[in-house]
Amino acid sequence: MSNPEGLCLLGHGAIFETLVNDAPGHSLPSDWQMRRAESVGSLASSSHQLLEGLDPAATRLFIAIDQNALNHARLELYGAARLRGFRMASLIHVRAYVAPDAKLDDNVWIGAAAFVGSGSQVCSDVMVHPCVRIDRGARIGTHGWIGPGASVGADTEVGAHCVIGADAHLRGGLRLGRHCLIEGAGEWSSDMKSGSFSSHELGCCARIVGAGYTFDRPA
Repeated sequence: MSNPEGLCLLGHGAIFETLVNDAPGHSLPSDWQMRRAESVGSLASSSHQLLEGLDPAATRLFIAIDQNALNHARLELYGAARLRGFRMASLIHVRAYVAPDAKLDDNVWIGAAAFVGSGSQVCSDVMVHPCVRIDRGARIGTHGWIGPGASVGADTEVGAHCVIGADAHLRGGLRLGRHCLIEGAGEWSSDMKSGSFSSHELGCCARIVGAGYTFDRPA
């Protein structure tokens, strides 16, 4: 991992524990501060406690929280920290490859053996798990989650708050809207409108309709 000074790891769950457990292998600096949330559900009410005593001018943060409700739980703490003026770090495992001209925004995790290709972009607050492949020119929107072993083909665009499940493989040139969820291993070759859910068990692409979503109306 990179070694920014004054970094504090905040969060809860498997990603947080993965980062903590990297420390004995010297991937993480020994002097990092680490603050665990009691649970994902407590984040909205406890964010001020997790941030208490940290100096925004001297401390960078990394928010490590697993996929939960299309990543809104992680956004709760990320947003609270940004409002307080904190800067976010991005963490790249020493066994990952990120092309020199790829762009990573803040609070991005790139796990072990992941590949981020030339000209690609990973926007803020995206968790990229081990063995993920993001091909050239692909773009991953903010507050995303890409599961272990998944891949995103060349020039594919994934909208904000999307979840790409483990071992799901998106072909090149696709367009996924916001708040989409792909569950289950296998190849995916169709565009998805915002608020769509798809799995091989379902057999078709469903729409999630509710607050914050639009839905198709008959012409």
